[in-house]
Amino acid sequence: MKGHPKYQYGNLVKFELNGEIKEGIVYIIDEYGTFEDDSDVSYDILVKNEKEHCLYKHINEKYLK
Repeated sequence: MKGHPKYQYGNLVKFELNGEIKEGIVYIIDEYGTFEDDSDVSYDILVKNEKEHCLYKHINEKYLK
């Protein structure tokens, strides 16, 4: 819910991207959305494993597991 993030910095979360499940930690919280979508909380998720090291930006809360 906008303004009330469900997840905190450092929480482990999962989301799907292009049919693949990604797992990472909450790195940045945009409590009031972003310029592209201000209707929901969004997060920047740091995925760091043996295959990749990437910061995925503006993942809406509704897509997190």
